[in-house]
Amino acid sequence: MTRKQRLKLARVLIAFSFVLIFTGLGLELDEKQIIDPITDTHVIASNSTNDISITTTDEVPEINEETPEEGTDASSDEYPTDNQGSNATATSPTTPSQSPNQSNSQTQNNETQQPTTSIETVNNNLRNTIQNNYGITIRYGTETNGYSVAGLSSIMLSDSNRINQLLNELNTNLALYPSGFFRETNQGGYTLTIYLLKRYSQENVTGITDSTTKNIVISLATDYSFVESLHHEIYHYIEKYMYYKGANYTTWNTLNPIGFTYGNTNSNLSYTTRQDQNASFVNNYAQTDEYEDRASTFEYMMASTEASCLITGTTIWKKSKYMCEQIDAVFDTVLPTTTEYWERYVYN
Repeated sequence: MTRKQRLKLARVLIAFSFVLIFTGLGLELDEKQIIDPITDTHVIASNSTNDISITTTDEVPEINEETPEEGTDASSDEYPTDNQGSNATATSPTTPSQSPNQSNSQTQNNETQQPTTSIETVNNNLRNTIQNNYGITIRYGTETNGYSVAGLSSIMLSDSNRINQLLNELNTNLALYPSGFFRETNQGGYTLTIYLLKRYSQENVTGITDSTTKNIVISLATDYSFVESLHHEIYHYIEKYMYYKGANYTTWNTLNPIGFTYGNTNSNLSYTTRQDQNASFVNNYAQTDEYEDRASTFEYMMASTEASCLITGTTIWKKSKYMCEQIDAVFDTVLPTTTEYWERYVYN
């Protein structure tokens, strides 16, 4: 091979090396754009536009395989349409040959055979009532079909009776917050939409708060415990608003054990594993980061019964008190003279 040929070959090899280097860099950048739904959790105080809070659990959902899925009507037999029972209601008037008892019996049969309001209509009316009362948008059923967030797809909830149960629970639990509380966040520029889903493509995900914009979306996998997940994600929502209004938790980490770093789970520090009232965290998930710590603690503050970790003077009680003080400082609808529902274990 001549010197000229060797130089030409060297140039080709150098050019090919650069191609490989840039291709590798491109692949590495693509990999960094993939969201890990377990570790890439939401940082509320961040200026990042990728604010996604994903809540996971070790709990295995109890899935009823007989529950109707998409495209089925769980209540078609129980709630007749206008065409059902039409023969029963198209009876002839009472004739003189009918006795009074026969007439009364026929009237009663007519009343019981009248078509009832469909469960879908009942659900829609209840949904509209909740939306009007709280200024919160609610989506379920086919309205959520195809919904995906943070790289996860979802399975829509199509069981009308289950939707009715959840809407009633939602209505009951939203009433635990002060009057005008959610309208205050709404008027402050932070709207809220709640998606009622069956589950996500990753089964240990219980709820996701998407706050990439001020139009925040909470989606809930209702195969899991609904009430706990609801209050957990609602706290993410209200804390996002609180940071916008100037709240901060600058001394939060002083309430944790010396040397503790979020992301390193230690079951001995969790109340759920040891039932130790002096535990530093309510559960292992609270050790993910300080935002999940507060949202998980808020679940306990909203629970129907008081856990021993909330006894006055404990670490978790101190964390709860800190949270109450921050909420009080931000919300005009939270009055210092009133003990709010989440405060009842703190100020007792």
